Amino acid sequence: ALLREHLTELRRRGQASETIFRTHGGMRCAFRFWKREGLLADNPMERVERPRRERALIRPFSPEQASRLIAAPDTRSVYGLRDRAMMMLMLDSGLRISELLSLDSGRVDWLNCNVTVMGKGRKERSVPFSAKTGQALLEYARARSKAPSKSGQFFLGKTGKPICRSKARKLVLRYGRAAGIEGVRISPHTLRHTFAVLYIRNGGDSFSLQEILGHSTLEMTRR
Repeated sequence: ALLREHLTELRRRGQASETIFRTHGGMRCAFRFWKREGLLADNPMERVERPRRERALIRPFSPEQASRLIAAPDTRSVYGLRDRAMMMLMLDSGLRISELLSLDSGRVDWLNCNVTVMGKGRKERSVPFSAKTGQALLEYARARSKAPSKSGQFFLGKTGKPICRSKARKLVLRYGRAAGIEGVRISPHTLRHTFAVLYIRNGGDSFSLQEILGHSTLEMTRR
């Protein structure tokens, strides 16, 4: 009853159904572990019903909103060039934010316009980008060579170390607000989703999109 009440309280606080679903999963794993280790004689989570999982579709940026977002960084500085290149690459290739930030400098193929990233499940894949994005990446790479570097990652912070995810999310949000974007969630994942929608609208097929996005199932791509 206490466990059910905890999940109900999360719902009363207005937590998203995805948060409640993941909380239930975490609790279930914890109690299963404690029982297996002999710390509990019984697993009460076996009698707590799995909460309903609502999946809201992510609204993509419009082409005009995407253009304003990319134009927001001040490209007179190395960090403005970096931020523009990051957002253009996400919009042009559909990379996850984790894949983008872990991108190694040596895995950018300038000649063939693609990057090799390590996706979920330690699965490596090659993802293409356009010549226009390649130009933005090259401009940043030239400026980056003059800045301090303490890591092999391509996108670096002011200390020369890789950027963390929360910092990257805040950067995208800040540029989105500066560009006056409203009515859509301003986040790196929205850039990934926008890429997927535009890819299909411009004649791409779901099978090649699944490979580019690194989805394990076609159902994820359909959604």
